[in-house]
Amino acid sequence: MLKMKFTVLFLFILGLISCDKSKLDKDLAGELRESPETISLGNNKLVLTTYLWRDFMPIAEENGSPLACVNNLTDVDSNAISSAILLKKQYVIHGNEIWEADYTNSTNETEFILQGFVNGGPKWGPDIQVDVVCEFEYLGNIYRILAKSQMIEATW
Repeated sequence: MLKMKFTVLFLFILGLISCDKSKLDKDLAGELRESPETISLGNNKLVLTTYLWRDFMPIAEENGSPLACVNNLTDVDSNAISSAILLKKQYVIHGNEIWEADYTNSTNETEFILQGFVNGGPKWGPDIQVDVVCEFEYLGNIYRILAKSQMIEATW
C-alpha cells in the first residue's frame, strides 16, 4: 500500500513539473517572439536570415537527421560587421516548443555577414515553419534578433 501511495505521489509531482515547464516554454516563446526583426548598432543595421534543414539521404538516420541550422546576421547596407559582435545562442520556436542551442561554429562569410551554425536539434518537419532567434553579444550587452516563419527544408 505504501509503495502505491509513493507511486501516485511521484506521478503527481512529475505532472506538476511538466506543467510548470510547459508554462515556462510558453512564456519564453512569447518573449522570444517579441524580439525585433532589425537591430541598429553603431554603423550596422542587422537582419537575420536562416537556412534550416533535416537530412533524409540514404546515409542519414532511419527517420532523418536531427534539425540543423545556419544563421546569417547580415548588415542590410553591406557595411562591415563589427568584430565586437559575438554570436551566442540560437532559439528555434515551434508552437510553444523551443530548441535552444549554443553556436558550435561562427565565421565571417563576408565582411557584412556573420554566420553561425548549430545542429543536433529536434526532428521537427520538414515543410513546417518556425521562428528563429539569434542571441548575440555586443560590447558586453546581450541582444536578440528574430526571423519569423522560416521553413524547415529537407535533403533527399
